[in-house]
Amino acid sequence: MQTNKQSLCTLETQPFGLIDGESATLWTLSNSNGMKVSIMDFGAIITSIVIPDRDGNAVECVLGFDNAEDYASNSYRASNPHLGAVIGRHAGRISHAQAKLNQEWIQLSPNLGEHHMHGGFCGFDQKWWTVRTTHTDDECASITLQLFSADGEEGYPGNLNVQVCYTLTANNELNVDFSAETDRDTLINLTQHSYFNLALRENTVSEHQLWLLPMEVIDTDADMMPTGEVSKAPAALDFHSARPIGNSVIDTAYILPPHSNQSIVASISAPDTGLSMAVKTDAPVMVVYNAQHLTEQLIPQRKALQPFAAICFEPQGYTDAANQPAFPNNILRAGTTYKQHISYIFSRSPIQPIRS
Repeated sequence: MQTNKQSLCTLETQPFGLIDGESATLWTLSNSNGMKVSIMDFGAIITSIVIPDRDGNAVECVLGFDNAEDYASNSYRASNPHLGAVIGRHAGRISHAQAKLNQEWIQLSPNLGEHHMHGGFCGFDQKWWTVRTTHTDDECASITLQLFSADGEEGYPGNLNVQVCYTLTANNELNVDFSAETDRDTLINLTQHSYFNLALRENTVSEHQLWLLPMEVIDTDADMMPTGEVSKAPAALDFHSARPIGNSVIDTAYILPPHSNQSIVASISAPDTGLSMAVKTDAPVMVVYNAQHLTEQLIPQRKALQPFAAICFEPQGYTDAANQPAFPNNILRAGTTYKQHISYIFSRSPIQPIRS
């Protein structure tokens, strides 16, 4: 294990096991508050976020595994919940695995029946990322990982260079910054797919208090494909007044208000630990998903995988934008740069969002 102890925020690296015969490495960002964020170079996966609660207990705040092999097991890959991974080239669903780009139809890989989902059969969550830079000082610790996606991969045009920078600050903020460039016009829609559970031992998030900025939602059909219409969030999906998630089923694309990147757009808190987390982003849409399809699996020393075990906040572009003329597109033009920012802000006390 290598360690940098030169600043209040530190970075450590250690072997994490094997995936398909290749050695995985784990990088752990830490601050002086006892918060630790661990990232694996396979899938740029956040494997762990640990923070002390109000009683000093070390709370694991995301679902995941403690070795690389479990992320490559046959049972895991069969359902592939994308635990903690970067999703790309295109998060969410694309209907009939077809998209119109520059007046031409491109055929993508149909990995969800006849549809395309989360980048295809072997998306960015199943790729080896290269560590490009690391940094530590008294204010933050960060790691930047890079991925090359070749022209034609999963049907997408253009050679694409992608970077994700994870930064843990001294104030318990985890910032995720994406950037990408292409040599041909292409589609891109990146997000981070961590499953959050801030409780000490509870295996579901039903008691978590959830607050969401008042938003419209993207209407979908029986296949969860957008209809092209948007509507006010129905009562079951309206969390403007914070309340326990309870038995709600949430798998919904919420449309964020314009210029909301300086505002908290979502927050959760766990009553048993007092831990809270808020989300900020400059993305136009945020998918909220409370894991109703998560396959059951016991994990030694960690929270089990099971339906409703956690909740995801996935800022991104509009779902199926390539097939919905009314939606802003997710096109990256050659010669331009894609950028997106997400901030997950942790606290040992309730986070008060600005009410609109």
